[in-house]
Amino acid sequence: MSKVYQKIEMTANILIIVTAVLLIGFIVQKYLFAGQPPVQTAKIPTIGSKISIADVDFSKSSKNMFLVLSKGCHFCSESAEFYKKLIAEAKGKNVNLIAVLPQEKKEAAEYLNDLGIQGIEIRQSQLNSLDVSGTPTILVLDNNGQVSNYWIGKLPPAEEKEVFDKLNS
Repeated sequence: MSKVYQKIEMTANILIIVTAVLLIGFIVQKYLFAGQPPVQTAKIPTIGSKISIADVDFSKSSKNMFLVLSKGCHFCSESAEFYKKLIAEAKGKNVNLIAVLPQEKKEAAEYLNDLGIQGIEIRQSQLNSLDVSGTPTILVLDNNGQVSNYWIGKLPPAEEKEVFDKLNS
């Protein structure tokens, strides 16, 4: 009879432990993580989607390229030399190259100036209105404002070459 009693006692102990673990898990989830915002997925531009920004006339150029940046984005700052080369390459081409930042225009201009990025139009727009959730992002748009290509993040040399190829095509 003692073996049966030991098995019953061990089963009861296991059930008590499992119940305690489940109860603790429920309490942690309910009270510790109750105020946490839901995890958001990154917004990625869709090829063919149309984008509009105030004071940008896409029909002026056959190709429009947006450098979507943000003050405080270390990847944007680290990519400054690439952007300078891109601006220089775009000169004299039928390309409308615009820096788009979520900050006010004056603050954005100061940030770009601090990076040595000059000779580019600046527009203010919230990232979500561009279907973008992170910076840096480069958007290529046609003369109707439709996305034809994009790159996200700090680009490795091979992808920088793709951007230059797209600019020159």
